[in-house]
Amino acid sequence: MNKQKFNRKEYIINIINKLCFLLVMSIILYYPLKFAKHYLYDTTYQNILVKFAWRPDSCESHSGESKLECSCEYGIIGLDDKNFKITKDGYLHWKHQLVGKVVLIEKPSFFTTGEILTGGYMKIIDSETGDSCYYDSVIS
Repeated sequence: MNKQKFNRKEYIINIINKLCFLLVMSIILYYPLKFAKHYLYDTTYQNILVKFAWRPDSCESHSGESKLECSCEYGIIGLDDKNFKITKDGYLHWKHQLVGKVVLIEKPSFFTTGEILTGGYMKIIDSETGDSCYYDSVIS
Protein backbone atom coordinates (compact mmCIF):
# COMPACT_ATOMS: atom_id res chain seq x y z
CA MET A 1 0.00 0.00 0.00
CA ASN A 2 2.82 2.37 0.91
CA LYS A 3 4.67 1.54 -2.29
CA GLN A 4 1.56 2.23 -4.35
CA LYS A 5 1.21 5.73 -2.84
CA PHE A 6 4.88 6.37 -3.54
CA ASN A 7 4.44 5.37 -7.21
CA ARG A 8 1.37 7.63 -7.52
CA LYS A 9 3.27 10.61 -6.05
CA GLU A 10 6.20 9.93 -8.35
CA TYR A 11 3.83 9.75 -11.33
CA ILE A 12 2.17 13.08 -10.43
CA ILE A 13 5.54 14.78 -9.90
CA ASN A 14 6.72 13.43 -13.24
CA ILE A 15 3.64 14.86 -14.99
CA ILE A 16 4.08 18.25 -13.26
CA ASN A 17 7.75 18.32 -14.34
CA LYS A 18 6.79 17.62 -17.93
CA LEU A 19 4.10 20.34 -17.89
CA CYS A 20 6.56 22.85 -16.42
CA PHE A 21 9.10 21.91 -19.10
CA LEU A 22 6.51 22.46 -21.83
CA LEU A 23 5.53 25.81 -20.34
CA VAL A 24 9.13 27.02 -20.18
CA MET A 25 9.86 25.82 -23.72
CA SER A 26 6.77 27.57 -25.08
CA ILE A 27 7.82 30.81 -23.41
CA ILE A 28 11.39 30.46 -24.71
CA LEU A 29 10.18 29.75 -28.27
CA TYR A 30 7.49 32.46 -28.29
CA TYR A 31 9.73 35.47 -28.88
CA PRO A 32 11.91 33.97 -31.63
CA LEU A 33 8.76 32.87 -33.46
CA LYS A 34 7.26 36.31 -32.99
CA PHE A 35 10.33 37.94 -34.57
CA ALA A 36 10.50 35.32 -37.33
CA LYS A 37 6.88 36.02 -38.17
CA HIS A 38 7.70 39.70 -38.47
CA TYR A 39 10.62 39.15 -40.82
CA LEU A 40 8.69 36.64 -42.92
CA TYR A 41 5.65 38.92 -43.04
CA ASP A 42 4.49 39.79 -46.52
CA THR A 43 5.17 43.48 -47.09
CA THR A 44 3.68 43.98 -50.49
CA TYR A 45 3.33 47.60 -51.46
CA GLN A 46 -0.42 47.77 -50.88
CA ASN A 47 -0.05 46.01 -47.53
CA ILE A 48 2.48 48.53 -46.18
CA LEU A 49 0.19 51.34 -47.28
CA VAL A 50 -2.75 49.90 -45.37
CA LYS A 51 -0.98 48.69 -42.21
CA PHE A 52 1.19 51.77 -41.59
CA ALA A 53 0.86 55.52 -41.82
CA TRP A 54 3.63 57.43 -43.58
CA ARG A 55 4.64 61.03 -42.89
CA PRO A 56 6.88 63.25 -45.04
CA ASP A 57 10.52 63.42 -43.97
CA SER A 58 12.69 65.10 -46.60
CA CYS A 59 12.96 65.79 -50.31
CA GLU A 60 15.67 65.70 -52.97
CA SER A 61 15.68 66.98 -56.51
CA HIS A 62 16.36 64.54 -59.35
CA SER A 63 19.99 65.74 -59.31
CA GLY A 64 20.37 64.73 -55.64
CA GLU A 65 20.28 68.20 -54.05
CA SER A 66 18.23 68.72 -50.91
CA LYS A 67 15.06 70.76 -51.40
CA LEU A 68 13.01 72.77 -48.94
CA GLU A 69 9.83 72.72 -51.03
CA CYS A 70 8.90 69.28 -52.21
CA SER A 71 6.83 68.52 -55.28
CA CYS A 72 5.21 65.65 -53.35
CA GLU A 73 2.67 67.60 -51.37
CA TYR A 74 1.08 64.68 -49.56
CA GLY A 75 0.51 64.70 -45.83
CA ILE A 76 0.24 61.45 -43.96
CA ILE A 77 -0.34 58.57 -46.39
CA GLY A 78 -1.98 55.27 -45.58
CA LEU A 79 -4.35 53.78 -43.05
CA ASP A 80 -7.23 52.91 -45.32
CA ASP A 81 -6.98 56.03 -47.45
CA LYS A 82 -9.08 54.92 -50.41
CA ASN A 83 -7.58 57.55 -52.72
CA PHE A 84 -4.08 56.04 -52.71
CA LYS A 85 -3.35 52.72 -54.42
CA ILE A 86 -0.03 51.02 -55.12
CA THR A 87 0.29 48.52 -57.95
CA LYS A 88 2.30 45.31 -57.67
CA ASP A 89 5.07 47.06 -59.59
CA GLY A 90 5.27 49.76 -56.94
CA TYR A 91 3.59 52.65 -58.76
CA LEU A 92 1.56 54.98 -56.56
CA HIS A 93 -1.76 56.24 -57.91
CA TRP A 94 -3.96 58.92 -56.39
CA LYS A 95 -7.54 58.82 -57.65
CA HIS A 96 -6.45 56.88 -60.77
CA GLN A 97 -3.69 59.39 -61.56
CA LEU A 98 -0.06 58.24 -61.55
CA VAL A 99 1.91 59.97 -58.81
CA GLY A 100 5.22 58.17 -58.89
CA LYS A 101 7.28 55.10 -58.07
CA VAL A 102 7.43 53.82 -54.47
CA VAL A 103 10.70 52.33 -53.22
CA LEU A 104 10.63 50.66 -49.81
CA ILE A 105 14.03 51.38 -48.25
CA GLU A 106 13.47 50.00 -44.74
CA LYS A 107 10.62 47.74 -43.72
CA PRO A 108 8.51 49.06 -40.81
CA SER A 109 8.33 47.12 -37.57
CA PHE A 110 5.26 46.08 -35.65
CA PHE A 111 7.27 46.12 -32.42
CA THR A 112 8.04 49.55 -31.02
CA THR A 113 9.35 50.76 -27.69
CA GLY A 114 6.76 53.46 -27.24
CA GLU A 115 8.17 55.74 -29.93
CA ILE A 116 6.02 57.24 -32.67
CA LEU A 117 8.32 56.01 -35.48
CA THR A 118 8.21 52.34 -36.45
CA GLY A 119 11.50 52.26 -38.35
CA GLY A 120 10.10 52.13 -41.87
CA TYR A 121 11.52 54.36 -44.57
CA MET A 122 10.36 54.74 -48.17
CA LYS A 123 10.81 57.13 -51.03
CA ILE A 124 8.43 58.19 -53.74
CA ILE A 125 9.97 59.27 -57.03
CA ASP A 126 7.60 61.89 -58.47
CA SER A 127 6.56 60.99 -62.02
CA GLU A 128 6.34 64.62 -63.20
CA THR A 129 9.47 66.21 -61.72
CA GLY A 130 11.68 63.25 -60.84
CA ASP A 131 12.05 64.52 -57.25
CA SER A 132 12.51 61.95 -54.49
CA CYS A 133 10.30 62.41 -51.45
CA TYR A 134 11.20 60.43 -48.33
CA TYR A 135 8.67 59.19 -45.77
CA ASP A 136 8.90 57.70 -42.27
CA SER A 137 6.41 55.13 -41.01
CA VAL A 138 4.54 56.14 -37.87
CA ILE A 139 2.26 54.44 -35.39
CA SER A 140 -1.39 54.87 -36.18
